[in-house]
Amino acid sequence: MNDLTKEISGYKIYLQLLEERLLTKYFENQKDYIFCKKGCADCCKHGEYPTTKIELQYIALGFVQLPKDLQQEILMKINEIAERKRNYTAKVPFTYECPFLVNNVCCLYDYRMIICRTHGLMFFMDNNGKNENKIPACVHLGLNYSNVYDKETNMISSDMWQKTGIKNPPLAYNISQKVLLNNIMTEPLGFEFGETKALIDWFYDADVQLK
Repeated sequence: MNDLTKEISGYKIYLQLLEERLLTKYFENQKDYIFCKKGCADCCKHGEYPTTKIELQYIALGFVQLPKDLQQEILMKINEIAERKRNYTAKVPFTYECPFLVNNVCCLYDYRMIICRTHGLMFFMDNNGKNENKIPACVHLGLNYSNVYDKETNMISSDMWQKTGIKNPPLAYNISQKVLLNNIMTEPLGFEFGETKALIDWFYDADVQLK
């Protein structure tokens, strides 16, 4: 077993623990506020998709199992996105549709990044000593947490929650990328997340390739 195989093995254990101990429970608890479903892919159409090195290496393992024609389609999309980014001059971040989105469905769903696995849940981050809740952007499309979201205050409304009659309150969890991509937690499993880049930027890196 080479070093990369060992690291991927540790990463897979981490994903399993993350799902079993945290995410499955959180999504179940918040199911009345979450309206994600297959084919609902707005979150995959406009983003930078921060990805760590180990996540990209795991994606590459899934990619080689796809049909050859689908691989070629994805590689063409990657080249097209990369070309647009090379010519991008605006000062705002460059966003794009994830190249692994095919017919509004992720073709590498089982290999998706952690940011994709947590998407849909509300989470909190430390902002100068204060916890700041991050609500999924799709709330503005009438989706996740929209049934308790006050558009005037841009906040979750306790009054709206009480009117829904839903037993479990809308909660924010400690699942920011800063928390979940912490190498201190992964050291016992024998891997590090490594550098984080926008997904498309990894395809300039000769050390991490899909083929």
